[in-house]
Amino acid sequence: MMHRFRTPSLAWLALGLLAVAPVAAQTPSQRTLIEAFRDSLDRAADSVALARLEARLVAGTRGSRTNALDHLRLGFLSLRQGDLGATGDYEDAASEFQWVSRLAPSWPYGWYGLGLAEFGVAVNQPQAASRSATPSRTVFGRAMGAFSRAATTDPRFADVLVEDALAARRQRQATRPLVLLEALRLAGQTRSVTAPVLAALGRIERELGDPKAALKAFESSLPNAGRGRGLALLEVARTRFLLGRNDGRQPYYDGAVFDDSATVGHYRADLSYIATETELRAFDQASGPARAMYLHRFWAIRDAADMRNDGERLLEHYRRIYFARRSYPLFAPVRSRDLIDRIALAAPDWDDRGVIYIRHGEPDDRVQMSRLGVEPNESWRYSRGEGDLVLHFVARHELDVYRLVESLFDVADAVPQTGGTQGTIVTSQGQEMLLRSRETLSPFYRRGRPPSETPERDFRLAERAMSRASLVSALASDTYRRGYAHGLGLLADLVVIGSAPGGSRLHVAFTLPFGAVGAAWLGVGQEYPLRFKLIAFDLEGRTLARVDSLVRPRTLADGTERWLAGVVSVSLPEGRLRLRVAVEDGDTAGTLLPVRSIEVAPRDDGVLAVSDLALGPVDGPWRAAMAGGEDLVLDPAGLLRREDQVELAYEVTAPAGATLTSQVTVIRTDAQAGVVLNQRFTEATGSRLVRHPLALGKLKPGTYRVEVTLADGRGGLARRWREFRLVEGRTGGKSSR
Repeated sequence: MMHRFRTPSLAWLALGLLAVAPVAAQTPSQRTLIEAFRDSLDRAADSVALARLEARLVAGTRGSRTNALDHLRLGFLSLRQGDLGATGDYEDAASEFQWVSRLAPSWPYGWYGLGLAEFGVAVNQPQAASRSATPSRTVFGRAMGAFSRAATTDPRFADVLVEDALAARRQRQATRPLVLLEALRLAGQTRSVTAPVLAALGRIERELGDPKAALKAFESSLPNAGRGRGLALLEVARTRFLLGRNDGRQPYYDGAVFDDSATVGHYRADLSYIATETELRAFDQASGPARAMYLHRFWAIRDAADMRNDGERLLEHYRRIYFARRSYPLFAPVRSRDLIDRIALAAPDWDDRGVIYIRHGEPDDRVQMSRLGVEPNESWRYSRGEGDLVLHFVARHELDVYRLVESLFDVADAVPQTGGTQGTIVTSQGQEMLLRSRETLSPFYRRGRPPSETPERDFRLAERAMSRASLVSALASDTYRRGYAHGLGLLADLVVIGSAPGGSRLHVAFTLPFGAVGAAWLGVGQEYPLRFKLIAFDLEGRTLARVDSLVRPRTLADGTERWLAGVVSVSLPEGRLRLRVAVEDGDTAGTLLPVRSIEVAPRDDGVLAVSDLALGPVDGPWRAAMAGGEDLVLDPAGLLRREDQVELAYEVTAPAGATLTSQVTVIRTDAQAGVVLNQRFTEATGSRLVRHPLALGKLKPGTYRVEVTLADGRGGLARRWREFRLVEGRTGGKSSR
């Protein structure tokens, strides 16, 4: 165990420990003194001072060779001298620890020290020079046996061996972790093996050996786990998840009921990699069965948001943790002060690539560039319908430890710029090559960059803003989105209009280019089967409505463009809901739309209200059936033509006897902003569907917003709005004419 503190006073160590008297059994106070002595030795690097200390200790023990504690101190002192280069001292250390094992065989420190010393002797033998996948039991047998004896003598030392093995792996040692693994395997084969030893064996097998053997060890520890049963159940669950087994959910939730600090701490740590501060506070406030119920809700929300089956997100979370630990290890024990510290990013066992991987999984694309003068770097892209996430990493201060940066320009910010005068923004050669290397990653980097100063500055600012927004979004969210090899280019319009038992009707109009499905064109009006999926869930993750059915949109043509167009209507319950919609063509092609939040208000004819707005061309292919034989025209692309006959529709409710009026306003929202159309209508009271034509033929192409303001003549107002674009000529699938 290596600790980095100020250089200790070796004289104080000698004086302080000389006063300790030998006893038959090792006491807690003695263990504390031994650990303090070891820590101080680890901080000492002056071999001359260590030799003087050794001479004083040897002089103080003359005439008392039966004091096990004296031999223990001398053993650790010789061990430290061996670590500093005097490899012959490993044999002296082994001799001292052998004395301890004879004088006090129940002291685990003697066996543990003997294991360290024998490992030092073995690793410096010529036959140990060749490293194999498994250390030779002939060469390292004594070390393995001593470590194993330490674990069986005091089961708590089994955890010490595991931590030593993981620390050695972080320090990139190849042999020592495997020697400790073999030692714990030996300890696990004894007849009197205890639950703590089995648990430690499971941990080290899972990280360094065979996950199946780890599961066997954890399951064997359960009957005698005692107070540690909650943590043992969690370890069983973790390992089953790693093996891809969904039956890890039951022990996971069973273990969450236990309130001991170790169990709760492990559950909280696993959750903290993706949970928000609010979610962690809710976890901290729960206890016993309430904690298990909270975890059920926590994972159910994520399953519903990503259109996954129950338990999929939980299993994926633990798979990602294991992958991050193995693929993106944090070798350096101390994190440097940089952007990551300022945004409070914490990852104990992996670098920032692991942090992002645990939150979002495998990126859709990644790019690396290796060039003299540019530090090791990676960029990841996650494809999102609402906008891609583009993230940049650089290994600057520590080898193979990658940190997030908020701009690609930060990757090469230490490369001297070439050309230009003082005060002029000039892209260095290294930065230019970085930008070119990312052209396949994102269309943003394929844009032309004019050489003049102002456009270059604007590009840098835009790139930093885009990358910073991606970084913030990535660290504030976590996903397990259903991926598709090919996107369908789906466009959809979701409108809630029309009453249904206990709620309202949701109408989903969608369109996609026919070429995305890869089928043969057979003409206009033909049906093509697609799978439509919808999940509606509340804020606690409970699924309230689910649709998974085959739909048959029809083909249409607009000039040379060919499209598929369809409408699906679903009943939704009342309440604040979140919706996730996907359309799939087989298993490899599909589009998953971003989550949309809506509120389905209870029907009340005595309350002034206006529904969502339906807007579309009267002769378009998207018509949703309403009760009473009426229908709505919709528009999934948000594109209208000047020559279209456009209809606006919405549902109104108001108290009986109210004087109801609707103000319909069309506002241009682009550079030529302003009100372009303003109409006022008198409406009948009660709940009814209202239709109004919109005359857009005299408007110029641009971006617009239509607003509906409902007034009851008594001071009550209700308002809804939606945006659309007005274009000339064809709109891309807007009609089958």
